[in-house]
Order: sequence, then structure tokens, then C-alpha cells
Amino acid sequence: DINGGWRRDQALRFSRAVEGLDLYLEQPCRSYEECLSIRRRARHPLKLDESLNSLADVRRAIRDDAMDAMALKVSKFGGLTPSRVIRDVCVDAGIALTIEDAWGSGIATAAYAHLAASTPARTLLNTTDLHNYNTVQLADGAPEVSSGRMTLSDRPGLGVTPDFKALALHDVYE
Repeated sequence: DINGGWRRDQALRFSRAVEGLDLYLEQPCRSYEECLSIRRRARHPLKLDESLNSLADVRRAIRDDAMDAMALKVSKFGGLTPSRVIRDVCVDAGIALTIEDAWGSGIATAAYAHLAASTPARTLLNTTDLHNYNTVQLADGAPEVSSGRMTLSDRPGLGVTPDFKALALHDVYE
């Protein structure tokens, strides 16, 4: 994931230099227009992330044939319902998805893991486990990862029980 860090010439040179490797160029350049230019000339499939911020952006990218895949970050798009709509639009268009979030607690991980679990396997690239990077856990029952596989709780809803005491200690607005 380049996170928009390259100029167009750098992205193209990289793609040519690693032509034999099976990889995605994820958000090689900062702007949508720069990434679209790379998509049309690079030798690798292109995955968009930071340049997509709304359903309208996703629809534009599909219409422009600007991507082969996208990173769907649930909180960035406003939660589960808007993300499910975007997911469904991408599934219908044959766009591969990584379903994740920018960071988050076990609660956020449970939310996007459930969305990922309900995504057709043919369009789901992967999901990530980010809550274990935190030093404080804000819920019990978050998805668990073992041998590269994430499993969800069988409890109702998202399967998590928030730790309200820990949440109160970390509430910067109180």
C-alpha cells in the first residue's frame, strides 16, 4: 500500500521493475486522477483507497474503470449501512474488496468482520485484525485470529460486550 506516496513516473517505474510479481498497486498516487492515469498504463491491477470517500466516488471509479479493487474502510464511509451499500455496488461491478478500517477497537473489528463475512467469497480479497494492536481492549468477544483465519463470536449482534468502565476512562469528552 503506497498510500498516495508516489508520483506517476515512480509508480510506473515500479510496476515495470516488478512486472513478474503478482501484486496490487494500492493507491500509488495522491489524487484520483493520477491513479486513473496509472491504472491505464501500469502492468499490475490497481486498488484504490484514500481517493475514494463516498458512494459517488466509488460509482465514478467504476464508471471510469479506474480500479480492479478497493479498500473499504467502514468508519470512513459512515458505518455498516453505507459500507454495505458500497460493498453491494462493488460486488455487482465485479470489484474485489478488502474490508477493514483505519484502526479501531474490538467493536470496530467485529463490525467490519461481519461485513466481510457476508461478502461473496469471489469479491473478498481479505480483512484485517487491527484491534490487537491496541494496548487497551474496549470489549470482550472481538473476532479472534488463528493461523491466518478470523473467527467471529456466535453471540447475538456483533458478538461483543463493551467494557463500559474502560470506555468511560478513555472518554476525552467527560
